[in-house]
Amino acid sequence: MRRTSIFLAASLGLVVASHAFASDRPDPGKLTTRCLDEASKKFDVKNDYIQLQPIQAADSGYSIAGTADAGIDGKKNFTCEFNKKGKLANLVPEGK
Repeated sequence: MRRTSIFLAASLGLVVASHAFASDRPDPGKLTTRCLDEASKKFDVKNDYIQLQPIQAADSGYSIAGTADAGIDGKKNFTCEFNKKGKLANLVPEGK
């Protein structure tokens, strides 16, 4: 019984420790959603008209490159920049 308790306690400790490491990185789905929402507002288009590239790690955090199809105004390239905790720092339109 004592061995089982020690094993269980050790297992729980590993689960808690591994969860702490996993939670250090922001959720990729949340980064993508935040970028879509901000680009949608910036370029006045629906999310369906925005294409995003995969998330890239950067020294300052993360970035997502994308293109918004603004119809008659053409395609607008941009980059969403996030800090290391996953907070949107900036949406940078190409050429500005």
